[in-house]
Amino acid sequence: MLIRAAMSCLLLLFGASLLHAQETKSTSAGVFTEEQAKKGEAAYQRVCASCHGADLHSTEAEAPDLTDGAFKFGWQGKTLAERFDTIRSTMPPGRRGSLDDQAYLDIVTYILRFNSVPAGTQALQPDLNTLKQIVISVP
Repeated sequence: MLIRAAMSCLLLLFGASLLHAQETKSTSAGVFTEEQAKKGEAAYQRVCASCHGADLHSTEAEAPDLTDGAFKFGWQGKTLAERFDTIRSTMPPGRRGSLDDQAYLDIVTYILRFNSVPAGTQALQPDLNTLKQIVISVP
């Protein structure tokens, strides 16, 4: 009887975890639009370029490059939620969180597009639960 109850509990837990498991997808599937990346570029040039460079190659020693090897090392395998939240909570220096969430996400899409991540047909929304399910895949 005790074994049967334990097995039932394990099956219930396993079934519940399967129901809660969310399928991830990759940025290689095209998870943002060209228009969104263009909006992100405008915001990036206005707010980020003075430190991270107009061409995403840093102009300051403390600001990382956002392209080439630095991009691959720092972004590959992370979720969009991780990158979005890091940028939103730390940038720009001294004024973190000063942009609205959509602007921060648009900047993320610009950085992705600049690094040859393909665009798709649907714009991303700044919803952390959705962004947690999208893993960055560097081409």
